[in-house]
Amino acid sequence: MSGPALLARRRTALDRQPKYLRIHAELRDRISTGQWPAGQPLPAQRDLAAEFGVSVMTLRQALQLLADDGLIDTRHGSGTYVAQRYAYDLGHLRSFASDLASQGARISTRLLAAGIVAAPEEVDARLGGPGDVLRLRRLRLADGQPLFVQTSYLPAELTRADGPGADSPGTLDVEELAHRGLYTVLAEHGLAVTRAAETITPVLLDPADAADLGRLAGRPALLSHRVSFTAAGLPILDDHAVLPGDSVAISASRSTDQLEVQYTLTTS
Repeated sequence: MSGPALLARRRTALDRQPKYLRIHAELRDRISTGQWPAGQPLPAQRDLAAEFGVSVMTLRQALQLLADDGLIDTRHGSGTYVAQRYAYDLGHLRSFASDLASQGARISTRLLAAGIVAAPEEVDARLGGPGDVLRLRRLRLADGQPLFVQTSYLPAELTRADGPGADSPGTLDVEELAHRGLYTVLAEHGLAVTRAAETITPVLLDPADAADLGRLAGRPALLSHRVSFTAAGLPILDDHAVLPGDSVAISASRSTDQLEVQYTLTTS
């Protein structure tokens, strides 16, 4: 079949699509091309229905698909808005915070807990038996909205005078670790991370994570578990990030010789 004939056939197939699917595709294009930027309210449903010559019910089917895509969100009593979306590339070692900040997100951190604790058995095994660990629990926010809650474990010796920090007569500062990127601080102390092993699994929000994220306990979430290593192969960081399922998706772009995988994160 020739190219023009194939295009004509494809156009015919598109014309046969249900109207709500065509509306969904058009509105999705307006968002993805920036015609409707993040944070902009959508036109009133009746106005959009009139524009496309359909009923409000048909329009709502298209809007539901956009909501399922994470492209719009409804704010009760206010209206429907284009969602703020950020991408976190899983193909490199940058932190969540630095990746999102590079896209214009106003990232802030709320320290929930910090202290030396006895290492949980599985953490003790992953970090090579440090015994005690520094446990940091932080809530990461984008534009003031909870994005994910992160629990990180580092060998407690890093915060002591006899620790292996290369640049200090001692130690990593706990407050510094709590509010700055861990990779950045570790690199400044001669412990640059060069490799990480990460797994992503579905979980249900436990009461503590749900309360910190402003969600209901038992709702779906994703758990990103990453163990990071220095160039010498030293396991230096055992990190757990819980991302609520209503604001994160994993997307992939595939070609014959390349695979790009990323989180797409939204805030309302």
